[in-house]
Amino acid sequence: MGAHAAGLLAAGAEVTVLAGRGRTAPPGVRVVRVRDVDSRAPAVERDHASLADGKRTREHDALVARLRERIRPVIAKADRVVVHNVFTMPFNLALTEVLAGLAAEEPGRFVAWIHDIARYDERYAAFHRPGTPWDLIARALPGVEYVTVSEERAKEWSSLTGLAESRISVVPNGIDIGTVLGLSRPGAALVARLGLLEYDPLLLLPARLTRRKRIEAAIDATLALRARGHGAGLVVTGLVGPHDRTNVAYLKELAARASPRDGVHLLAAERIPIGYEVVVDLYALADVLVFPSAHEGFGIPMLEAGLHRMPIVCSDIPVLRETGGDEPVYVPTDASGDVIADAIVHALDTPTMRMRRRARGFAWPRVLREKALPVILGS
Repeated sequence: MGAHAAGLLAAGAEVTVLAGRGRTAPPGVRVVRVRDVDSRAPAVERDHASLADGKRTREHDALVARLRERIRPVIAKADRVVVHNVFTMPFNLALTEVLAGLAAEEPGRFVAWIHDIARYDERYAAFHRPGTPWDLIARALPGVEYVTVSEERAKEWSSLTGLAESRISVVPNGIDIGTVLGLSRPGAALVARLGLLEYDPLLLLPARLTRRKRIEAAIDATLALRARGHGAGLVVTGLVGPHDRTNVAYLKELAARASPRDGVHLLAAERIPIGYEVVVDLYALADVLVFPSAHEGFGIPMLEAGLHRMPIVCSDIPVLRETGGDEPVYVPTDASGDVIADAIVHALDTPTMRMRRRARGFAWPRVLREKALPVILGS
């Protein structure tokens, strides 16, 4: 819910979260707390116990009336109302009854977001009963659009209710990649600034800008991958090598060869200084270390990449063989961009890397942009 709220806010919507309890919402999101919305509120827990025994009590009706009075003014101000799990789970059936009634009054405003379905869970067998309010969580309600978080849930809901699968939207949950990978605040800011989550694959070259590093070969490999239809991106983290005045000219040559529009980010050219903690963040985020040097004294980046379980594509020179052993994918020291691109594709073709890249496809920005916001906003 927090990710949805933040995404809607960024899209220009005004967002209100209605809840019984919970942590602070994203900045700019209004929060309305109604105690009896909480499944752990005393009145709700008593009602839950009675309904589990098959008894609809006067206290239930009073709870429904109380909730309707509190909720209706909040709902009246909304263009769209997204309801998470309340329409399919029995935690607060008085709330379900109120929202079902409001949805019937104004069809098209309510979106039921289904994470779980009680009728397929024997833990909730006591609520598998006919009649209101029990049956509200087992049928498609008038005026409500349904969204499930997986294809399997869509099949289950269709089977239970008879609602055609074509009328059920599937929107997966997302992940906060920065949090999962433990990115530092500066690292997360750089990722957002450069849009690094959009690249697939994301290549990393942590090296000073000197000609022996053959950075142009890494750039050409990135361009070759993009020409083949991959959404490749490259980050070169190093500054201009300080000991050779011609390195400034080398930076200009590299910047002329490709730009951020081509997916190539030379942080020195973009004047983005970073500390080592951000380099570590990039190791955590990137898919492949590309290290096409003609000469090296040692291969520290390869060891760092190894600790991050990154595949490595590097030049076949003795010192890198000494550092990397048989693990990297080696290319000739004069390898073209196309040859390096072939090696990158090969390096990525493992179950671990396929799963890693698949997981990156579930980053919240992409899920929100491509799936969640179009459904919520009706666009």
